[in-house]
Amino acid sequence: MKYRLAIVASHPIQYQAPLFRALAQDPRLDVTVYYCWDFGISEAGFDKELGVKVKWDIPLLDGYHYVLLKNWSFKPAPSFFGQINPSIVRELKEKKFDGVLIQGYVTMTSWFIYLTRWYTGAKVILRGEADMGKQNGALKNLAKSLVLKNLFKTVPTFLYSYRLNKEFFTHYGVPEKKLFFFPCAVDNDFWGKKAGELEPKKNEIKKTLGIKNAKIPTFVFIGKIMKRKKVFDILKACVLLKGKAEFNVLFVGDGEDRKALEDGVRENNLENFYFFGFRNQSEIPLFCAVSDVLLLPSEFDPSPKQVNEAMNFGMAFIVSDRVGTAPDLIKDGGCGFIYKFGDVNALSGHIEKLVSDRALLKMFKENSLRTVKDWSYKKDADGIIEALQSLNSQAPYERRK
Repeated sequence: MKYRLAIVASHPIQYQAPLFRALAQDPRLDVTVYYCWDFGISEAGFDKELGVKVKWDIPLLDGYHYVLLKNWSFKPAPSFFGQINPSIVRELKEKKFDGVLIQGYVTMTSWFIYLTRWYTGAKVILRGEADMGKQNGALKNLAKSLVLKNLFKTVPTFLYSYRLNKEFFTHYGVPEKKLFFFPCAVDNDFWGKKAGELEPKKNEIKKTLGIKNAKIPTFVFIGKIMKRKKVFDILKACVLLKGKAEFNVLFVGDGEDRKALEDGVRENNLENFYFFGFRNQSEIPLFCAVSDVLLLPSEFDPSPKQVNEAMNFGMAFIVSDRVGTAPDLIKDGGCGFIYKFGDVNALSGHIEKLVSDRALLKMFKENSLRTVKDWSYKKDADGIIEALQSLNSQAPYERRK
């Protein structure tokens, strides 16, 4: 049986487009993706967090069927009032999909779908990547609990992407039987192929990038240089190691804190630090190829895809315990170190350990290559199929009395 699946997404994203292509190629699925916003499609869109205009240099709309919904918002954005697409109701009523995958619950359009199921008959699959790591005030937590517990009671199936994500859903009352595993994954075939192509050129790439000392270990941060990423913890940790250990540190990304971070490096006379600014998706493999360890000191980072990408290059990791996928993918002492968020001394100690203990670094890197194979698009498709089978064995949605 071929299941007809609708996916309702915010806008074309560099991490999601390859997944949608893979799902569309699965013989068990007939996929239509509905986009609520045209950000980055026709022209570069300004990313406030990066502080630059972004137009991804990989195909975002090829290889799957998509529909761009009219957005009635005066200020389009990935927010509640930023995506207002009432035409989704008509689409779902007319098309009668076997399942409707909604990515989250923070836009008005997602609530259009939830609140009109009695009319459309939409069979909802909810996917979210949140965990309990984000800290809120007591009042906000209470309001969130009331909303989510009542919403989740009405949703028939859920996809979870990692262990802490599953705990998030169960915390808000979702029973085990409604949960299906949909791992946080990237296109392992693409990233693995890139790793194979670039590995023999590692020293040549370092020279091209201007990295002067190619023989010492290289640590890299890839992402937005902003408050919640806690990049200054990397700076503080490296100051503690000044004169004790020699290594390269690469920052690949842009954002509001970049200038202050660069100033901090200069003021502390730190050597072997390199800032490359925003780099498009096709360039990221170059930085993975020349790096040994990925650093993620984030305050809140539920499912950073750069972890999976780096694993395909056999990198080791030093990440905070606020990185949601860390217990599943990195496993403290398996593919790297997980330290308590904000503990700069621990971060510094882990960097020093991997600079001095090359055997341990090699073990972490080898473990990464083995671990990432189990987090794949094939597993994602299997999770969706299981959810669809469960959905279509249930009675149709009926309006609650």
